[in-house]
Amino acid sequence: MDSRTAFRLTNNDSNYFFGFHDLVAWNNAGDKLAALKVDDIYSPPYPSQPCDVGFVKDTVFTKLGTTIAYNYPQGARQQWIGKTNLLIVNDQVGDKWGSKIYDTDQLIQTATLNFPTHVITDDGWAFGIDYARLHRVGGYGYTGLKDKSSKNNAPADNGIFKHNVYTKENTLLVSIETVANFQANVNAGKHHYITHLLLNPAQNRVAFLHRCKLSDGGETTRLMTIGIEGNDLRVLASGFLSHFDWKDDTHLVIWGRTGTGIEALRNSLLFRMMPTGVMSLAKKVVKSLLNKNRGAGQAGPKDPSFNWLIFSDEDKPHQSFLAKEVITEDGHPMFCPTNRDWMICDTYPNENDLRTLFLFQYSKQKRIDLGTYKMIKDKPDIKEVGHTLEDVDNTVLKSFSVENMAFFRSGLHCDLHPRWNRDGTLVGFDSIHEGIRQIYAFDVKQYIK
Repeated sequence: MDSRTAFRLTNNDSNYFFGFHDLVAWNNAGDKLAALKVDDIYSPPYPSQPCDVGFVKDTVFTKLGTTIAYNYPQGARQQWIGKTNLLIVNDQVGDKWGSKIYDTDQLIQTATLNFPTHVITDDGWAFGIDYARLHRVGGYGYTGLKDKSSKNNAPADNGIFKHNVYTKENTLLVSIETVANFQANVNAGKHHYITHLLLNPAQNRVAFLHRCKLSDGGETTRLMTIGIEGNDLRVLASGFLSHFDWKDDTHLVIWGRTGTGIEALRNSLLFRMMPTGVMSLAKKVVKSLLNKNRGAGQAGPKDPSFNWLIFSDEDKPHQSFLAKEVITEDGHPMFCPTNRDWMICDTYPNENDLRTLFLFQYSKQKRIDLGTYKMIKDKPDIKEVGHTLEDVDNTVLKSFSVENMAFFRSGLHCDLHPRWNRDGTLVGFDSIHEGIRQIYAFDVKQYIK
């Protein structure tokens, strides 16, 4: 095996994927890779199209069950519980989204839980969010269940749910209402939601994104954290914010832009009080500013106001830069679990439709490109899209074409989403460059000392 090239971990008999860049895909022993398997990737997920849940060992996929609680960017949030060989996976439970636990040694399901899981501590405390609401507002939700809190812009009984997978103890850690009203600006917007939960390495704090729709037709994001006991809620940043990871227990790294004239305009009392006609013109101005130098829906390298930013997790956070003028575009970062000086990341497709996988060393400000992987030109099945968008809010549907919605929600849209193994020697990623969706790995031992 050539350590300078990626190798496939799955068989090309079907489509396989893991999902996001924020979870370790391998079990503690490193011999089982959590994975999902699906035949058709040409349309967005729908309840009549479940995917198989299982694990890969020596390129062989072992099926444990099925789930309809999945999307292509983040999978079914399948993840290992601590050092065990128990795999927890989201699925529909009754009339809501919940989760199930599988024993990958006995090949049996061992538990059904009434709450979904986005992240979980080693000792079994899981944190979940409302995927029906996420689906309605255009986030990474699941198709098939209606948002029961759709008429409430900031519900008090919805938010981050905390539950113990062994004792079944559960509580609402923090509500959307509490988050939306915490240090909120005067132009708070509508359709508040919480997304992208992520535990710090010590597993005592959860970072998340608070988002809401604004009156100018855009969306704003706040990077926030909270203790796992519901203590010390904090706002670290606000603006146009994207993908992030914990650099260590007290610092977060995120791509975005804060504190510009656009954010100041949106947050101003004058902007909110403008007459309808003037507001309409102002919306167009803001949108043109937001879209300037932004390619494929992402802020590109030509926009110097965007950077990889570091924020300290404090009541009065300090901001610094991760890789100024070294990494100049958005991607999907994950820091090495054994040496957090190193980060794995990717890029969006360039003008040649190539995504780049690369390492970054913070102490030396050094980027190492590992490989490039080409997206395919296939188009999604438009005929199958309509029913998958039934519960998406009209304000979202008006912002995107059916073609774009179909592509970005289908399995044809395949970001690399790189993620580490537990000992920091191997990086896994999803890719479609061979014409079929597969999971690959790259041996990085020669770089990580």
